[in-house]
Amino acid sequence: MRELSAYFCPRCGHYAYFQLPKNAVCCGCHVSMKRINMPYQNFMDMNREERDRYISCRIIEASPSLAERISAPDKLYNQRRLIGQLTEEYSKLETENQSLNQTVDWMHKTIWEQLHRMKELEYKLREMEKRREM
Repeated sequence: MRELSAYFCPRCGHYAYFQLPKNAVCCGCHVSMKRINMPYQNFMDMNREERDRYISCRIIEASPSLAERISAPDKLYNQRRLIGQLTEEYSKLETENQSLNQTVDWMHKTIWEQLHRMKELEYKLREMEKRREM
């Protein structure tokens, strides 16, 4: 006969004891439960508070997005760090913008020079054709 193992629901924290992993389904959430990595007897020897603390830690470990959501308010209200990052980003964008503006100015100047040169060549070509016709 198989030994009992403790399982917990990663969504609601409900825990139960099963012999087979296929039977470990949360009765409330209807999702597969995760096995608790400790012998059944050690888990049973814990009091309710210790079990709750242990399962809470396992839920947070299993869901990194939960830890991010818990720490989000701290990140939201850390204005100094946010202002520093935005200032640095602004400086980078300003430098990039200046470089792009210089490139556009160079291209504009080059295009106009080429256009004037083409017009001069067209004018010279017309003059040469007029001379030939005479």
